[in-house]
Amino acid sequence: MKCLQVVICVCVFTELFGVTNGLGLAAAAVGTVGKVPPGTPVDVFIVAGQSNATGQGYMRNLPKNFTINRHVLLYHSAGDTQDNAPAYQWIPLRQASESPDRFGPELSFGDRMQEFYPHRRIALIKQAWSATDLYSQWNPGAGNHDVSHWGPQFRLLVKTVDGGMAALRRLGFKPVIRGMIWQQGENDAFDHVPQAMDYGLNLRHFIRRVRQQFHCPNLPFVYGLVLPPPNAGMFKTSALRRALVRLGQREVAWNSGSPLAERGAYLVNTNDLEQRAEDPHTPLPNDHLHFGTLGQLDLGRLMADTMYCHLQLRPVPPATPPKIGAAIH
Repeated sequence: MKCLQVVICVCVFTELFGVTNGLGLAAAAVGTVGKVPPGTPVDVFIVAGQSNATGQGYMRNLPKNFTINRHVLLYHSAGDTQDNAPAYQWIPLRQASESPDRFGPELSFGDRMQEFYPHRRIALIKQAWSATDLYSQWNPGAGNHDVSHWGPQFRLLVKTVDGGMAALRRLGFKPVIRGMIWQQGENDAFDHVPQAMDYGLNLRHFIRRVRQQFHCPNLPFVYGLVLPPPNAGMFKTSALRRALVRLGQREVAWNSGSPLAERGAYLVNTNDLEQRAEDPHTPLPNDHLHFGTLGQLDLGRLMADTMYCHLQLRPVPPATPPKIGAAIH
């Protein structure tokens, strides 16, 4: 099965894609993407959620052997992902968080997806905002035309995705939305019991509305478990509300066997990921809510691995096949 093989051997043709070696150039340089031959295919993935999607990993703590794949494209909204990179423009992949010293799952997710599909073009559209809830701020309304009931974050998501897709077409690309990753739910557990209790229902409705809104009925939706243990420190919430949100997340997963199970929804277990409290030189040693640098990298990779296992997407063969006997790294 391909999902068992992906970690064993991935063929990466970096000479085709100009992967940046070293973080300095990749982290500092911000350039726009030029035009391509008309009809150039590109696979688009949406990145959304609240603070762990915005990203609380630190650029200074990235492992020395991690490189940002600059062949991957990025388009993000203004607001909580507005740092020193231009919003609403297609740029090479870089960090897109609340400040330029932080990053979210976009870096490792984009890198991993490009490794899985070295001969396809990968593009990410990101809209994330810290401290936002699903039941109100990400409320998608009853349908495409129920704009009056859209929450501000869903409204901004639609603006960002539609703008990113239109911009890709203007550049000559033929974009197709292939999947979405979502990291959100903490604020629903911080508010009141009814909101926490309804998280599963609201998440299932959100997934269906995203598919309807962007005309992707079979969109794979990969999301991460929130509020990992020990549920302590500066962001501790009640055990009941935490349990209700996490239960709702588990029930929505397609393999849950629950009446809430949504086809094509896949939950990533984040319980063992490094937290910001454990990050070297962390400014918040009591933060057990947010993932740290290694936690953010692992989150993006886990989401990419899960996405790859469920995508109905064939690799594009290389333009020039490797010679017989040539080493594949």
